Amino acid sequence: MGSVFKRGNSWVIKYKDENGKYRCKSIGNKDVVTKTMAKEILKDTEHKIKLGQHDMLQTDIPNFRMFTKDYLNYIINVIQKRSWKRDELCLKHLISFFGDKKLSNIKPNDIDDYKSCRLNNVKPATVNRELEVLRHMFNLAERWSRFFGKNPVSKSGLLKVNNRIERILTYDEERMLLDASPTCLGNIILCALNTGMRKGEIIGLKWNDVDLNNNIITINQTNSKSKKQRKIPINSVLRKLLLELKLQNLQPEFVFLNSVNLPYKRQDSLNRIFQAALKKAKIKGFRFHDLRHTAATRMLENSGNIVAVKEILGHSSLDMTMRYAHPNDSLKGAVESLTVKPSEPNGHKFGHISK
Repeated sequence: MGSVFKRGNSWVIKYKDENGKYRCKSIGNKDVVTKTMAKEILKDTEHKIKLGQHDMLQTDIPNFRMFTKDYLNYIINVIQKRSWKRDELCLKHLISFFGDKKLSNIKPNDIDDYKSCRLNNVKPATVNRELEVLRHMFNLAERWSRFFGKNPVSKSGLLKVNNRIERILTYDEERMLLDASPTCLGNIILCALNTGMRKGEIIGLKWNDVDLNNNIITINQTNSKSKKQRKIPINSVLRKLLLELKLQNLQPEFVFLNSVNLPYKRQDSLNRIFQAALKKAKIKGFRFHDLRHTAATRMLENSGNIVAVKEILGHSSLDMTMRYAHPNDSLKGAVESLTVKPSEPNGHKFGHISK
């Protein structure tokens, strides 16, 4: 019969192995692992030994650096996370702080210290992205019995971030940005402003997913952040652009090509050329993703159909879409609508100034 006891500050389980010999194994610090948890681990250990699965036990707690390798392998090869390179970048900062510390020795106060350290160099939103990766790591370690106790990131919590969307491209800025952009970039900007598609979805768009007969773009699971398929209507501005690109017949598979008429290999391929266009147009404080924000805001302001905009953007909830609704504008529009008679034009349509 096995037993659980304390050795110093750690809980230890004592059990008989497959050869009948007693073995002792440290489970974790008593501040992280409770006696009840230790008993459950002992019970699971004895059960696996009876089944001949002793080699499958994973009760050794790895250090942080070691487990990051397992985590990366999991997100790249198992769940095939599209943004794994961003996780890899986050892990570089996390490793430099937590290093060879065992997972069981990382406490909520260590997470707080990490926040303070990183806030000297980056914004709260960046710190939260890194903490989300760390939280996922601990959840995975717990699932694999490589960590026991409460997730220290969940106990510490994320930083408060002001999620209000403030940077929207004006129509004048849109005209200046298009004038400052080479044709290959201008085509992509037009697509973003007329669909709200993400950068990766645009540069990964294939002709097989463009139905010009029914005016529908299909974003497949493999090219979607949410891993869910969605359909986006093609408006008149985008239809004209797509027809022109189709007639050029420069590449049979991908819709949008770079300056030498080749498909984009990475999402960051646009960074340099986009920044150069912004500088030439004298537009400050604007990111490529703000094109999606701009499209969302314009659609809401001009149509008011938040459910339709939610489906076009691929949001999982209406709360996410509501970030782009501006109450003051909505109130003004509601009151102004009372002055419009049925025979008069009612409002303006979502449009785009093209070159």
